[in-house]
Parts: sequence; structure tokens; C-alpha cells
Amino acid sequence: MYKIYRTSKVVLICCLCIISATKLSAQKPVHKPIIVTIDPSKQGDKIERLIYGQFIELLFNYFEGGLWAEMLGDRKFFYPISKTSSQSPVNTRNYLGTWKPIGDERKIIFDSQKVFVGDHSPKIILSNNELRGISQTGLSLQKDSSYTGRIILAADQDPMITVSIHWPGGEKILFENKQNLSKNFSTIPFQFTSPQSTSDAVFTVTAKGNGSIWIGAASLMPANNINGFRQDILAQYKLMNLGNFRWGGNASSGYDWRNGIGDRDQRPPVYDYAWNAMESNDVGTDEYLQLCSLLNTEPHIGVNAGFGDATSAAAWLEYVNGNAATPMGKWRAANGHPGPYKVKWWGIGNEMYGKWQLGTMSAYHYAIKHNLFAAAMKKVDSSIILVASGATPFEMGCTSIYSSDYKHDTLPFAIGGKYDWSGYLIANSGHHFNYLAEHAYPLGDSAFDEKLQRFISVKDDALADKVRRMPNRLKGSMEAFRQYQKKYPVLKEKNITLALDEWRMKDAGYGMKDALATAEGYHEIFRHTDIVKMSTYTSTDAPGGLLYNDTSAALQPGGLVISLLSNFFGTIPVAVTGSNPQPAVKGTIGVDRPVVSSGSATYPLDIAAALKTGKNGLTVSVVNPTAESQPIEFKFTNAFFQLVNRRVIAGKTPNDFNQPGKEPVVSIRTLAPSKRTGGNLFVQPFSITLFEFDAKQ
Repeated sequence: MYKIYRTSKVVLICCLCIISATKLSAQKPVHKPIIVTIDPSKQGDKIERLIYGQFIELLFNYFEGGLWAEMLGDRKFFYPISKTSSQSPVNTRNYLGTWKPIGDERKIIFDSQKVFVGDHSPKIILSNNELRGISQTGLSLQKDSSYTGRIILAADQDPMITVSIHWPGGEKILFENKQNLSKNFSTIPFQFTSPQSTSDAVFTVTAKGNGSIWIGAASLMPANNINGFRQDILAQYKLMNLGNFRWGGNASSGYDWRNGIGDRDQRPPVYDYAWNAMESNDVGTDEYLQLCSLLNTEPHIGVNAGFGDATSAAAWLEYVNGNAATPMGKWRAANGHPGPYKVKWWGIGNEMYGKWQLGTMSAYHYAIKHNLFAAAMKKVDSSIILVASGATPFEMGCTSIYSSDYKHDTLPFAIGGKYDWSGYLIANSGHHFNYLAEHAYPLGDSAFDEKLQRFISVKDDALADKVRRMPNRLKGSMEAFRQYQKKYPVLKEKNITLALDEWRMKDAGYGMKDALATAEGYHEIFRHTDIVKMSTYTSTDAPGGLLYNDTSAALQPGGLVISLLSNFFGTIPVAVTGSNPQPAVKGTIGVDRPVVSSGSATYPLDIAAALKTGKNGLTVSVVNPTAESQPIEFKFTNAFFQLVNRRVIAGKTPNDFNQPGKEPVVSIRTLAPSKRTGGNLFVQPFSITLFEFDAKQ
């Protein structure tokens, strides 16, 4: 929504210099130029830095096996040590590595009497000179890189114990006991430098002699880790200049924050029923907040409103923000952080309307629970910002396919109707939150058919239509929110706005298709900054448009879009009009389509513009989702600008992405404007181009 200011009737039109973006752009265009008019006097609300956020699931491979530098899986021995590859309960994270027995498997048992952490510790019963122990294979090492770790052991009698790392053609002994080990658990540190690169290293703990040994925990990390996080992945994250970092998601509804506090080796491994996975709890509150500090980003913590209770949520808040004299603040100080973290953003629950969610409930029950949580948390810190778990009829309609509860109801659902979760929440809890969450995961290859009452495949649609479904879905939520503003005065009375704290096109993959949809999503947010003050981009199975393997990381096109916009796009959005309105794509209004299509009237391009801070310059972001170079003619109302720079993210195909450890296929390229004058500007196929202009007096 734009604020309209009185302006002069004089319109200055500048014809910009020609740019040869590619060989295609030097050819005679087959299309007429797309006329784009930018009016700097029609301004929207400021684009807050919080808009450029990142959602990171509470566990899954976002931390362990990726951002978190730990190389050993199940390092605190949640699962039995067995030759079989199966794990019970099932572990969707077994790619992290599992322990296998060396020697007689029957002599490796779980001891529930002598326990270091969790419910049990492995006990290896020895027999004279027969070698017995455990191993974990498939570890990756880099030549000349250093590694650090520790092993926690106890023993009776006098066994000979060896801890070592093996690679093809060599090994390094990390520890051998020169004297008797204590019967109590003791921590033994080690470090080494790898003489070669390999993905087949093996970590082993073996013993022979008399008696038994117990293994409490083990750890192995690259020595260059930063507070436990991988240095290479942190470097990629920093490029995105993130405004906020949301920690929550489905797993939060079964999460006990107390398990992630204190000595990491003594935090119990538990089972997460949201993702059917083992959670080590190595990454907890203090690690997450250290990460936010490293990234210079705002923390956003989602408390457990599923299986959790208001008292636990308030205690967590006290741990984070309470002074050192409070019970939880004292605990935090004992863990190495005397001062409060002063975290402002707190979410109460995650997708509590969803049947997939642990502790799912009706809107009636969630409104009650939200109010109880809000009251308890505000008593601890009245300055916090609370985000409620919302769902407009768009979200309820799109996710109804996951539940049989809706099989007798017809979509779309109505504002104020039976399935308007957010409407009910505003009416009954509106005085107890600051932001209303909305999640959006459209499918580019699917559209809702109102007659058939189901989503149908639209794989043959043009790419421009497919990526349009992302901003369409966001705009639908915004249209719903504007209806809420008319219906519920509390929204404007309390200045409550939307928090788009999970969004991404679900089937976009990692390539340029994802980047195009993501950029158009941001464009739509820029057009509605009066009601959207924060957002967090989601990934599917890797954080923030980032892919990695055991040793390398690569920012993907979607992550490059965040980096481009957060670092270089302006802060005051201005009006963009054109001669080519966006056509309606397949779908149903109220389910996966807004009343008025998203996007600028510059089809097939999508364009957003914003003044720089200080208003001495202008940036224009152009998304071209077609396979052709597109000509543009810019016109400026009541202003004159000179093109000084352009930055381009482009791919040869919609599927281009960057493989970790290899030269990037897609990057942000900075291209200077041509000195030639006259003609039109061009944008490359499958591209996002950021034009930068300086104001001329």
C-alpha cells in the first residue's frame, strides 16, 4: 500500500543508456519494450531489516550434519551398537553415522546402572587379548586440516584402550592409556592434522585385557569451528545479511528447552516425534544465541505450545532475559553468560492448527492456551514481542488436504467462517499478541480446481505462471489481513501486523526457479510493508538457500537473492506501474489465488523499486522468469536518475544451482553500464537484475 503525496504535474522522462546484458540483448528485440513508470513520490512504509529473515527448524540437518560442526553421529549413544543397519525407533537422521561393534557384538551392552548421560552408557566386556570396541565409518577429512575432539571413558581392572582415526593407507592414534583409567568417567581430549583428504575415515575405540570399559560420549570437530559452528557455512550465512533468525518449527511442540542447557556432553539425547529422529541436544539456547550474535541478526524463539505449558515457557524466557538474581538467570550465569540476552521476539506455538503438529488443537483451545502463555511470559518480561500462531483461510484451505476433517466442506473457506483460524484468534486473543504469523508453501506445479475440490497438476504451465504462485499465495494472506483490519478494530488499535515467518515455494528445488519465485515473493512483501514488518524465508532440506557436504558449502540462487536484496536494495518502496498487467494464473481465489494477481503491471517481468536510505538514489529489482532477453523502457515521474550500476543473478536454465566444492554456476555479477546512449535496457533470461541509480538535480 502506497502513501500518495501531492506532486508537480511536470513529468520528466529519461531514456537510459543501452546495456548489452548478453549476446541475446545485442540482437534486435522481438518484443516491444515493456514500459515501466516509477514514481518516487508515492512511497510505502520502510522495508525493515527484519524482512530478510531465515527460518531454521529446531533440529533436522540444519544444525547437526551441517551448520553444527560435530562429525560423529549418535555421539552420546542413544541407539544400541549393532551390526544391523536398522534403528528402533526409526531415525531419519542416520546419515550422520552410526556405531558398529568390533569383535563380539554380544559383549557390548547398554548399562543403565553406570550412566554418563541419558538412560544408559555402552559397556564393553573384555576377554584377555581379544580386541573389542566400536567404530564409526564414512568420516570426511581434508588434507592439512586440523581436528579436535574428546572421548569420555571409565574402566575397571587394567585394560589397554586405544582411540584412533584411520584412513586409506594410514592411521593416527589419538589416545592410549599409559596407566589405569579411573572407575569414574573422565574426559580425554585429543587433536590431530590429517595428512590427506578422504571421505572414508574411520573413528575407533578398542580395548583388550581384563574387566570392562564404559564409553560416556565422544566428539570430533574441525579445529577451526567457531563456537561449535562450521566456519565455511557461517561465512555463507553472513553473505545474506540476515535481519532475523527464527528458531522453532514442528519440533518445537515436543521440545524441552532444559535438555539443551549446560555441559553439552551431559545433555541427554532424546527422541523427536515430529521428525522421527534422534536429537542430541548439542545445540541449545546458548548456542543458538551465540549463532545470532555471530551473524549480527535478531533472535526469534518459538516456545513449545504443543505438549508444553505456560510455566515452562515463562521459565525459558527467564533463562534468556532474566537478571542473574532470578532462578533461571542464575542458571544462565552459571553456564557462562552473566548478563541477559535481551531477546525481544517470541513465538507462541507453531502451526497449531495442523494435524501433523504435536499437540494440535482447535482454534478455541489454542486461543485459551495462547492467552495463558502470553500472561505468564509478560510477567517475566513485559517488553517482549509476541507472535501468535495464525492461519488465514488461504493457509487453512491449502493445508486442509492433510486432514480428513474437511472432507465434507467446500473450499474456499470464508473470512469469519468456520475454518478461519486467524479470525477466531484475533477476536479472542487480539489483545495478547503483537504479530500474527502466516506460513505459505505453495506448489508451482499445482493449482486448486474449485469444481473438482482438489489440487491438480499444472506442470505444463509457463515458468512465469509457476513462479507467480509464490507471490500470489503471499498476497492472498495480505488480502485476508486487510479484511481483518476492517472487521477487527484491535488490529489497528494495537498496530498488529503480519509475520510471514515461514514461506517458500515448496517444489522449487535449489536452482534458479527457486530464486525467481523467492525474488517475486520479496517484491510482493515490498508492496505491502504497511502490514508486513518481518518475514523468514524457509528452506526444504537445507538452510537458507544453502547446500553443503561434509567439507564444503555453496550459497544457492535463492540465498543469493536474499544477499542481493538485503545488501543492496533500497529501504523506501516506491510505486511501479506499467503497460502489461499480470494475467491471472490457474487456481482458485481464496485458496491459492488472491482477488487481484500479485506483481507489477509489467508482465512477464516483475519489478519493484525503492529509494536508498537518504533518498539520494534508487534501486530497481527486475525478475525475468522467461527464456528470452526482455527489453525495458524506464520512465520516472518528477525525477531524473542516472544508471550507475547493475547486479545480476542469472542461470542458463531454471534448474541451475551451485554444487558444494565446485566453481559456482550462479553468482551475483556486477556489471557496469555501457557508455552508449539511446535505446532500451535489457534483462537476461532466467534472471534477477538489480539496477542502481543516482539522483540527478
